[in-house]
Amino acid sequence: MSTPTNIVVGISAEGSLKIAPYGTSESSATDLGFIKGGITIEHEESSYDIQVDQILAPIAKITTQEGLKIKFSLAEATLSNIALSLGQEAPSSNQPLEFGDKAQCAYKTLYANVKGVNGATRKYTFWKCRPTGKTSQVYKRDGETLIEVEFDVLADTTKVATKRFGKIEDITPTSSQN
Repeated sequence: MSTPTNIVVGISAEGSLKIAPYGTSESSATDLGFIKGGITIEHEESSYDIQVDQILAPIAKITTQEGLKIKFSLAEATLSNIALSLGQEAPSSNQPLEFGDKAQCAYKTLYANVKGVNGATRKYTFWKCRPTGKTSQVYKRDGETLIEVEFDVLADTTKVATKRFGKIEDITPTSSQN
């Protein structure tokens, strides 16, 4: 049976995307501000086909690799957001962003709050993330400067094996009481 309220249109209000040091709760996370173009969550996996001589098609598949990427464009072209896209620490207030030749960047926890079905808020928590280093900013005459950011979600080995990337939950709005 079809349910029209299961069709989701739009993203959410302010506070859609937050980031924190790895393992930090959402209440202590930093709001990344306005985004443009939505949030893309890409899951992929590679597998090995088990084949035998007697049958032409594979008889089983074994997962050999799994990956998850989060992509978004930040509409607020601040030095802090540029630093995030480069895997650098944000500069102190009124200080320049100096970057390059970093050995390693700190892991982050990423929170995305978007529209869910039936008026719910869908909350994504990605436990352990790292910017891929693939970023761009285009300064142009007739449009916003966006900071394109891409994160790899890594396996958080402190979690149960089947739950190492994160969690998704639908939070139903509660009715207000007068």
